[in-house]
Amino acid sequence: MPLQETQHKLAIRFGLGAIKAVGFGMTENAVKAREANSKFKDVYDFAERLDPRTVNKKSIEALAKAGAFDSLHKNRRQIADSFDILSSFAAEKHEAASSNQMSLFGGLPEANLNPELRKVEDWTKVERLQKEFEAFGFFLNQHPIDDHVADLKKRGVIFSDKLERGELEDNSLVKMSGIVASSKHRSGPRGRFAYLTVSDPVGIFEAMIFDEALITNSRDMLEDGCMVALECLIKKDDGGTRVLVREVKRLEEFIKNTAARQEEFEDIKKQPARNFKERRDFSGGYEEGGGKSSAAAAKQAQDDSKAYQEKIESLKAKKIFSSVQIIIKERECVLNIKSFLCQRIAPQNFEKFSKVYFSVMRGGRIFKVELCEKYLLDNSDVAKLRCIEKIIDVEASF
Repeated sequence: MPLQETQHKLAIRFGLGAIKAVGFGMTENAVKAREANSKFKDVYDFAERLDPRTVNKKSIEALAKAGAFDSLHKNRRQIADSFDILSSFAAEKHEAASSNQMSLFGGLPEANLNPELRKVEDWTKVERLQKEFEAFGFFLNQHPIDDHVADLKKRGVIFSDKLERGELEDNSLVKMSGIVASSKHRSGPRGRFAYLTVSDPVGIFEAMIFDEALITNSRDMLEDGCMVALECLIKKDDGGTRVLVREVKRLEEFIKNTAARQEEFEDIKKQPARNFKERRDFSGGYEEGGGKSSAAAAKQAQDDSKAYQEKIESLKAKKIFSSVQIIIKERECVLNIKSFLCQRIAPQNFEKFSKVYFSVMRGGRIFKVELCEKYLLDNSDVAKLRCIEKIIDVEASF
């Protein structure tokens, strides 16, 4: 939601308090200041009218990343990088108002009293979208892949909506693409594996890598914010639909090195359950040889499936809470909580799960918010949650 009100414009309104790292105190302060003395004229007016005690560096950076100041100042990076300047300016104005003293330069035009912000170039389009993702947790206005969609469709790439609609069959070989939102690397009895959360123009999907060599060779491309093209094997069983990554390419390299067709198409191949064939090259078809042998590839697929089933069985054995309510004192701890919870997301179609609620106590009232994800939380997880700073209590029930 922009800090300056607009009229007669269609827009997506997103509450300031829902932006990561923006506290409720600052949000309430900003709304009251705007309602009391009309809309803000510029960022200096915003800094001057808010109580400096409710504003901190992270909140100003987050608002700048989210575009909340766009109606006041177009260069988002300049605001984010000039927090200390705005903070000092606000403190001086607040101190002057409190002491009821008049500045020696009070007769000069107001513009001359405003300190100059840092001279920096604004973020590029891709950087701006990535900053928005950091603020919201998703891409709100545009997606970094949008400019490449036409090229990708002519190279057979599919998008996550086909996963959501369940249109892909078991053992389908597909090409997908997106930007890495997060990656988690783990070690197990069978070696290292990785979980990716990937955002594409129509949604978010999760993918897994069980090939240690691929994880090692692709480590630079698995970092947050990297745009990638993935070759994936779709597996469907009682645990739901899984996306197993077979190869990773940088998006630009994939587009450059893969021949495009005149018309858009979906490159979906059916991988036989037996006589497993592996592709020679990411841009070409699937052939016998050239990579892993059929026997090695089949064994890898079996190992992947076995490792996943072992994980599912271990999760089924856990005593999972059906409802968990996290009562927090301040919003600043939400990021730490979500970081913990993202490692406890339940597999798709899993038979049991925990619904999680945030409860915030403000002015004698309790505001309760239900999280949309389904989690798997047991006694040990609840104990760890209680150790996070600024959590008042965690109430759980089976």
